[in-house]
Amino acid sequence: MENPLRILIIEDNESDAALIIRHLKKAEFILTYEVVETASQMESALEKQRWDFVICDYTLPQFNASHALKQLQATGLDIPFVVVSGTIGDETAVQIMKAGAHDYIMKDSLVRLVPVINRELSEAGIRHAHKQAEERNRIQAHLLNLIGQSVITTDKKNIITYWNKASEELYGWTAQEVIGQKFLDKIVIYSLQSHPIEITTSIANGESWTGECIIQNRDGLNIPVYITHSPIIDENGMNNGIISISYDISEQKETEAEIMLKMKELASSNEGLKRINRLTIGREMRMIELKQHCNSLAKQLGIKQPYPLAFLSETEQQKG
Repeated sequence: MENPLRILIIEDNESDAALIIRHLKKAEFILTYEVVETASQMESALEKQRWDFVICDYTLPQFNASHALKQLQATGLDIPFVVVSGTIGDETAVQIMKAGAHDYIMKDSLVRLVPVINRELSEAGIRHAHKQAEERNRIQAHLLNLIGQSVITTDKKNIITYWNKASEELYGWTAQEVIGQKFLDKIVIYSLQSHPIEITTSIANGESWTGECIIQNRDGLNIPVYITHSPIIDENGMNNGIISISYDISEQKETEAEIMLKMKELASSNEGLKRINRLTIGREMRMIELKQHCNSLAKQLGIKQPYPLAFLSETEQQKG
């Protein structure tokens, strides 16, 4: 199994650098390395590629381990830094460890080098994983703040564990005020569709519940919301809490009320129009009957019919 290792060696003694390289090759590392001895060379090497490890002699003609450590720290790179020296005393070693070096090894004890490298690479991997997790959490939290919907998580004891910015705006409490508190101690929810027991039962069965509710905010105002409660299931299938996503539907409710009012007004208007139409049609029919009667009388008297009633057929006029 290949075990690659990219190592930067800060050392002015070629034989000491060669000894370090031999120890690492004996440990079956696939080495990529560079040996430098000045601050400018170190800067160039750090810019050129990513290193897994830095080994530094304590004292060099134009440089030393303390300056090299500060130079590395200034880059913000998380690379294990180990001092390997033949001249360092205990007091100096303690000082450079306090400054941020990960370990120090005497040149006559290079047998410690490989175990120290393995340990520090492992710890660096853990730090990197934690940093990535923190970055993912930060990005997720940022995205949850951008969606404009309240996102709240609680554990299986109903304790609030997450509360985003939209929750602060909707409910009125800041995250600092509610995290660690029981959800129902802070929020009053009235379901418009289901009894609370139904909601609790759905969550206990690993099912989501969605519906419209009325919530009461910090100021005691009742606000209609659309809310989804979903269980948080871990990799073992256990329910570890609830995630609730909700948003204010006040405007939607106002719009629905306006639409209903308009529909009622329109229905009322339509009924009025129907009544007018019925009256108008009735009057027109009576006028047609009167005109037909006049035409019939004129025909009997042998005079010209006063109303031609062109929309009626000849047969219908004769019948009149």
